[in-house]
Amino acid sequence: MILNLPEMKLRLLLPVILSISLSCHQGEQPKLIEAPAEKNRKEAVAIAEEYARNQLKDAKVSANVNGFITVEDSLRKFIFDPARIITGYIDADSLEDAIVTLTSFNGQEISLIEHLILLNTNGKLMLIRSFEADMKILRLKDRILTVEVHTKPRTSPLYNCAACKAIINYKFKEGDLVKIEEASTSSHD
Repeated sequence: MILNLPEMKLRLLLPVILSISLSCHQGEQPKLIEAPAEKNRKEAVAIAEEYARNQLKDAKVSANVNGFITVEDSLRKFIFDPARIITGYIDADSLEDAIVTLTSFNGQEISLIEHLILLNTNGKLMLIRSFEADMKILRLKDRILTVEVHTKPRTSPLYNCAACKAIINYKFKEGDLVKIEEASTSSHD
């Protein structure tokens, strides 16, 4: 088999071009498209950190081995768990929103629990409202926020009793959370 000069050049150049092309891409990581829920979760973490930082003087941010984020200064601290950020549809649009729960401490005592309502506006989460409430968010489904509240004050010995909790549903209307029904209520005197 006798090759003419153009064919020989092509056969010699082809492996060289391929090896150069492959080596140029060797160090690059493939870019994966980030899922909207994960993108929202990251945005929500950044917004919560910034919100807490703005409440403190000379704030320091840290994360522990369990992933909990602490934002603190010498007098006060905020703690939140990024894994417990609730994502879903809060308002009437078709963009996924988020809720972050921040627990504030003065020393070792819980001073308040704040919930940050983050609505997705044009593809970006924005802090619309924060509200103080000693409640645990259970779920966000079909634009209904279901929460568990204690029917006794924190200072009561019955605060953590299972029968002293109520499940309440809220809906976001005109910039506010409005109670729509009580799913169940129990309390002891």
